[in-house]
Amino acid sequence: MKETRLGLLAGVFVVLALSVPEALKHSNLRFNSTDSVPVGLYQARAERAPYAGFCLSEATLRTALTAGLELGRGECADGYQPVLKTVYEATPQAPITLDAEGFAVGNRRIPNTQPKAFSKKGKPLTHYPFGSYTAGLWAISSYNRDSFDSRYFGPVSQLRFYAEPLLVF
Repeated sequence: MKETRLGLLAGVFVVLALSVPEALKHSNLRFNSTDSVPVGLYQARAERAPYAGFCLSEATLRTALTAGLELGRGECADGYQPVLKTVYEATPQAPITLDAEGFAVGNRRIPNTQPKAFSKKGKPLTHYPFGSYTAGLWAISSYNRDSFDSRYFGPVSQLRFYAEPLLVF
């Protein structure tokens, strides 16, 4: 009897594990499993929200995967899920500066953004050129000092959606 229950539970788990990600792709819900923002369930929206989802370019994706970024399957053209980050817009009034200490937006330093020479997997990283930028959307994670974000790939070109946390850990 216990073996039958365990088999049934295992079967239900497999069905859920296979169907939930596919169902999420066709809804406004997104599951984030990376540690650049809190892990959990997010609602995609068209209007501004705390985070934004975007797809990495082919070259950036290759570098990110080599550095150890783990992305699930998703709706980007390359078959991976969009990356979630806080996005800041650089303007002449509020430039974004990247230097050896990390990012500053206007005069406000963003914590945990110091560029690193190596990823948490020990792979070499090259930071975006240091400087002050007055244009572009910059994906910056203050949540995790090991985040693969604009300090390595620069501004992002297109956002797919904004994301509001629903259930995060």
